[in-house]
Amino acid sequence: MSMKKGQSKLHIMGDSCRKKVMLIHGVGFYWETCFERIVNDLKDKFCLLIPELEGHCHEPEEYMVSVHASANNIIHSLLQSHFREIDAVYGISLGASIALEIALQNKLSISNLILDSGQYESMGEMTEQFSTVMTGEFKKLINGEHLISPVKENMGYLSNNDVEVLQPLIFPDITQEALYKAFLAAYSYDIRERSERLGMRVGIMLGGNEIYAKSSIPLVERICLNTPEINEFPNKGHAEVLSREPQLISQLISRYLIGL
Repeated sequence: MSMKKGQSKLHIMGDSCRKKVMLIHGVGFYWETCFERIVNDLKDKFCLLIPELEGHCHEPEEYMVSVHASANNIIHSLLQSHFREIDAVYGISLGASIALEIALQNKLSISNLILDSGQYESMGEMTEQFSTVMTGEFKKLINGEHLISPVKENMGYLSNNDVEVLQPLIFPDITQEALYKAFLAAYSYDIRERSERLGMRVGIMLGGNEIYAKSSIPLVERICLNTPEINEFPNKGHAEVLSREPQLISQLISRYLIGL
């Protein structure tokens, strides 16, 4: 389906009269496979809203420009579909940065924000270099090859399980350009100078083995009016819960929505 410029393809599942849950995928991930278990767990209880990030589809018409632009596109699509109040937003990795940006723009009413392993500080002059490296590494993962050791260690795959964790989440036909533009957006995003504050309930998720995600926690804490809840899963790497135990994310979302 062709999209108008400034819109994000939005997949809607479940009764729109029920509480709304938005799920935002990460760099290189494919919404339909990476969220399959969560969709099956939640679609009969909630209305699910899943935006498809630019370039993460067959025959993409456009690629990511920035986290800010993608957030704007998603907000526009939601408002066009008459969704102004979202009960919970869950974002993983780049999706967490986009979820955070959507919340900071305050154009929607969001009750609960769940940020899974996001990065909220620019890589600065290393942005393009890291984007190039990670594009190549993700292409290797698609072919069943392991990440280089520094990347693997930073992402927390201490038992050399990076391929088995990430390969099922990645869109196998994603192009080199789509990956590069998405990593460029992720590594350029920075909230250190932002003056906006988050008034909703905020939860931070991460694997206990991750390095960078853990160092990002203070950046989020600084902009929250209330202390965020930290949900750390021991002995897990980046996106390992989503890949191997997605029911834990379904349970967390459900817990937030019933007010526990």
